[in-house]
Amino acid sequence: MAERKITFIRDLDNMKDDYTLKVSIIRLWKSFSDGNPTIVRSIEMILMDEMCTKIRASVYPRDFQRFESKLKEDQAVYIRSPTIAPNKYTFKISDVTSKLNFHGRTTVNECLHFQSKTKYGFSFVSFETIISATATSNESIDIIGEVVSLGKLDSRDVSKSLHRLPLQIRNLEGLQVNVTLFGDIAYQLISYLEAHKEVGRVIVLLQFARINVYNATPSVNSYFEQTRMFINANLPEIVTFTDSSKSYSESDDFLNNYKVKNVVDLIEPQEVGQYIIVGTIYGIRQDIDWYYDGCTNCRKKVQTEDLFSGADSGDASVVLKCNGDNCKNKTISSVPRYKIPIRVQDDSGTITLTLFDRDAYRIVKKRARDLIDKIKQAGSPANADDTEIASHEDAISQTGDNLTPTLPDKFEATSPFKYNSPTTVKKKRNVGDTIDVDDYDNDENTNRTPKTNLIPILPSTPYTTGSIAMQTAVTPAPVLIKEIVPEEVIEYSFEERRAGFVFLKVKLQLACNMN
Repeated sequence: MAERKITFIRDLDNMKDDYTLKVSIIRLWKSFSDGNPTIVRSIEMILMDEMCTKIRASVYPRDFQRFESKLKEDQAVYIRSPTIAPNKYTFKISDVTSKLNFHGRTTVNECLHFQSKTKYGFSFVSFETIISATATSNESIDIIGEVVSLGKLDSRDVSKSLHRLPLQIRNLEGLQVNVTLFGDIAYQLISYLEAHKEVGRVIVLLQFARINVYNATPSVNSYFEQTRMFINANLPEIVTFTDSSKSYSESDDFLNNYKVKNVVDLIEPQEVGQYIIVGTIYGIRQDIDWYYDGCTNCRKKVQTEDLFSGADSGDASVVLKCNGDNCKNKTISSVPRYKIPIRVQDDSGTITLTLFDRDAYRIVKKRARDLIDKIKQAGSPANADDTEIASHEDAISQTGDNLTPTLPDKFEATSPFKYNSPTTVKKKRNVGDTIDVDDYDNDENTNRTPKTNLIPILPSTPYTTGSIAMQTAVTPAPVLIKEIVPEEVIEYSFEERRAGFVFLKVKLQLACNMN
């Protein structure tokens, strides 16, 4: 058909009836009756125009025969004269407040020339936004990541739509997010894995997913039939993600990719770079703040200013200010982020390194905001400025069979990869089965066969362990320190270690006590 005057979704006007939309059907599903799951209540669609603006549309039973054969997912169409109705759905797929309904005077014709910046108009949300719970749960999100662990399907409910599959996905920076897939989306992933048992990596992209917060822990859920999932698909977004995060084999682990340095070499570094330290975390400094208020736009530390209502007014309100280049003329909000000062020791000396928000969350398993609330509820000071600490010499107590030594055994430390502590920490993770640090000094190990990066299965019960209290010589430790467990601090699975940890431009490999 000849190109007619096109109306963009943003320009829809309730005062007009005759207009034509040029859109792609990026999601299509049938909505069934709650009382009778065999009765189709409506055909639902998510439409996107060439400006990548999205809107929801519906076809009701009286018009099924007229439109059903003309509506195909991933097809571009011209839609003329649909009626505009208010979008009363609580879960929004865009900020457009209207939806479209088809009726007897609506026409649908195929469109052969549809051009948009992206085929599906993905709008990805960062893992940091999800973890910090700054995104709202009533707006859809798009997310991409590599599946790093997979749980068991829970199919106990009579309704298939409530069958659930838990998993974890990881982004390029190593952050992990819990995901739960429901119904057909869960079975889609199971079917893919069964048909591709030899695949080394599984990259999933969820569109129109939903953030769920349970017990103050955020996760991502699929949302009925509305969510769409792409698995290892030939999409530019997935190809780019895959190329940017090529899987390492054991012989390509970052232990071989960066220089090993002693602590003494980094106290007065000759050059800026990324290095590996093999050492022990002996404690957390008590005289330095363990968190900061970071800008939600750029993550930089925000400043507070008093804003007076008038020249002669004594009333002032506190406003936030961020000096980031991209934060000018923007509304500034902040969220607490970790910056934990840890004391790390090897044979040559001791140094203070900083554990920033991303890596601290992987260890503590709690957001900084949650720990601050917990500390304040207990009536304790949160940061170092709130209390006077005469000494920051840390001592780690023993619980059960878990012990971090007081002094390193310098006589046994023949190489950075063969550090022997006086007492061996019992392994709680499958480190030994995946990568042995001692093997890196073995010349017979140079021709290793790369391992396939298969997805580990999550245990059926959550991992639990006892807490270790780290205390200063004078004042009790903040609650933060009691949340950190030696197994979590010192030992990492192959997948976690592969990502590496950057503290003050120093690669810290916490590989001690693994013999």
